[in-house]
Amino acid sequence: QLCNLLVLFTFFVSSPIRSLIESGFGADKRSDVRLYYGARNLRRMAYQDRFKEWESSGVKVVPVLSQPDDSWTGESGYVQAAFSRAKQIHSPKGTGAVLCGQRQMTE
Repeated sequence: QLCNLLVLFTFFVSSPIRSLIESGFGADKRSDVRLYYGARNLRRMAYQDRFKEWESSGVKVVPVLSQPDDSWTGESGYVQAAFSRAKQIHSPKGTGAVLCGQRQMTE
């Protein structure tokens, strides 16, 4: 079993990712579970009402907006760029990843 899990996805595939998180994939038994969720803006970011619940289960939610308004203080740009900026994988061999979104995310 992998001790770390990275999930990167965009708005267009949010339903399958929600199912993955809420099905109980053992976030509380892993040392690092990060969810990078990309959307154009907050109006297009589904499931915001579930973020606290997901975080309480051990998932660190990182919202990333590609077209944020002036009041946004979180990550901006594209999901893969936000992940690259973080550069915090402590055990690459013990880390799995789920990528769902546009092809550029995997290139």
